[in-house]
Amino acid sequence: MTETDPLAPFRAQDPTRFAVQAAVRYEDVDPNRHVNHAKYLTYLEECRLALRRFLNAELRLSDTLGWAVGALSIQYRRALLYPAAIRIETAPVAVGRTSFTLGYGIYDDTQVAAALASTRSVCLDEKGRPTPLPDALRDWLTSRQT
Repeated sequence: MTETDPLAPFRAQDPTRFAVQAAVRYEDVDPNRHVNHAKYLTYLEECRLALRRFLNAELRLSDTLGWAVGALSIQYRRALLYPAAIRIETAPVAVGRTSFTLGYGIYDDTQVAAALASTRSVCLDEKGRPTPLPDALRDWLTSRQT
């Protein structure tokens, strides 16, 4: 990973990012005694959906606007263990005409990323077709881009 990596800023926590708290549950642990790789996706989803609810309310976005995930990437940096309280942070790393990319960091009490991730979401109209980002959403994402 190089310093030009858009996820590099997520290596450490940043209190200015949108974030949610979660708990590592016993059911998240696999036979290797650490959080199973697939559970990280659930943590990302919790954060992404909380951001969506926040933005829908804050920006008064249409309920018919879809945010389909078109791409997902997770970089596992170290194991999360049970029990743990975790923090999932997100911020925009790229904003396009019909899509945007969010970067994520997942942290436990060490405040160093256990995982870095990104999702590219495509805005869809009520018929499921790609549609330009609403101006309010584009402005919000651009103003917080890392």
